[in-house]
Order: sequence, then structure tokens, then C-alpha cells
Amino acid sequence: MKFWQAIAFTEPDQLVDFARLAEEFRFTGVTMGDHFVTPTRIDSSYPYTPDNVPWVQPNDPSPDPLMLTGALAQVTERLRFMVTAYVLPMREPLVAAKAISTAAVLSNHRLDLGVGVGWMKEEFQAAGQDFHTRGQRCDEAMAAIDRLMTGEKVSHRGAFYDIPECQLCPVPDQPVPILIAGHSDAAFRRAARYEGWLGAHYAVDELPPIAERFQKVWSECGRADAPRIVSPITDLGSLDDCKRLEDAGLTDLIHMPLTFQGIPASSLDDKRRAMESFVEQFVVPLGP
Repeated sequence: MKFWQAIAFTEPDQLVDFARLAEEFRFTGVTMGDHFVTPTRIDSSYPYTPDNVPWVQPNDPSPDPLMLTGALAQVTERLRFMVTAYVLPMREPLVAAKAISTAAVLSNHRLDLGVGVGWMKEEFQAAGQDFHTRGQRCDEAMAAIDRLMTGEKVSHRGAFYDIPECQLCPVPDQPVPILIAGHSDAAFRRAARYEGWLGAHYAVDELPPIAERFQKVWSECGRADAPRIVSPITDLGSLDDCKRLEDAGLTDLIHMPLTFQGIPASSLDDKRRAMESFVEQFVVPLGP
């Protein structure tokens, strides 16, 4: 199992040092969320908490994750960067392709991209994008971006986007690993076209049945290989929990940010202690 450290909501002036600490503690990488803005009023139902109320607050820092990848890659050597998850249908495909390719190149192929269709209608409205067609537009945008990322001269004409023949440069010389977020059957089918599935802060007891549903869809879509399954876990308490999750198919576990541990703001020393404790309890005993 691989272990990642979430840096969502980290104080911006601590991001560089936090990333360096994550590398020092031998985490596989760090994960970053994606929000343009947080509307003052949110009526949309959040699908990942029992009360359907989102944890994010308007004043929680949320830097652009691909710009952050490019910046943090310059002060680290092996640390990977994962976006959890990039809300693709809030962006035009050319804009997204340029940002993804630039981050992948500047990080020297250390980018893992989680892609989601989003849940917050109010944010789509603020971005001037149609919330109701987001799934269809995500599929079409991903198809266009896949072609653009080849670096060849390509064009695209679909139901939502019309891109004349053009060439994207620079592009990475190896594919960016793609994970799909969301736990609907449509999200699972989308994930079966890529590397695997990205979960959203589930409890230990919640993840196995969801992972089983995904693996069933994965097989029904003709995939014979084992999928990559990545998720934060909100209540990890023991090595037995880790082993149970690994048996359920979890390949990458994300250590939640301190914000989700009841600490709304923290010093760099707080973060060091939290990571060190996690590593000593889970990473070292399980080995590489």
C-alpha cells in the first residue's frame, strides 16, 4: 500500500515546508483539492458527509492544484502530486489540457490526476458552466484532452466542444495517471477507462462495500487487471484497519489533513508531529 499526505487547506506560507516534510517522511506524495471559489451560500447537497453539509469553508485556502504542483515540484525531488479531484467540466478542454500538460512536464512526470464532475451547482454557476451537462461534458473533454496530450496535430468536434486542428506543446513523454472520483455507477464506468477510482474520505467500514461495487463494474467493463483504488480514510485506528482495507483492494491511502482532525489551523510543528505519528503507527510497520 502507498501512503499520501493531504495538504488541502494548508496555510499557504507553510506549503513548501509541508511538502518537504512529507518527502522527508517518505510519503509517496501529497494530495490537493480543487475549488475555484466557495460561494457564501451553498444549497447543493454534499454527497460525502452524513448530513450532506460540506466541510469546506469560504476562508479555507485552496490554491490552484496544478499551479501548486509546478511550484512544489521545484523544491522536492521524488514526491508525487495528486489532485483530488480536478473538476474538469468547470473548465474548457484547451484550458485544462494546457494546465495538466504544464504541471506534468514541470514536475518531471510526478503528477497523478484525479478527475471528478463536481457536486456544487453554485460553483458551476459562478464559473459560467452548465451544471446539468457536466457528466457528458467531462467525458467529451477527457477524450479531447487524451488526444491533445499526444502532442500531435489533432482536432475535435463533439456535442459540446469544437476544437480546430492544433498542437499542444509541451506535453509529457509518458501518460499522466488518471483516477476518476465519485461513487456513482457512471463514475465507476468512467474510472474503468483509466487507471482506477478515487474515493472521498470514507470511514473504514464504509470503503469495502463501495470498493466491491467498483471492482464489479471494473470487471463488467472488460478490465482483467487489478484497478488502482485510492481514498482518504477518516477513522483509521489500527494496523488491522490497514490490512482490512488492503484486502478490500485499497492500493493508496491518504492521510487526512489536520483540518479534518479537529484542528482548524496548525503550526508546522503540529504537522510534523501528526505525520511522524502516522508514519510510526502505520507506514513503518507495513513496510514499503
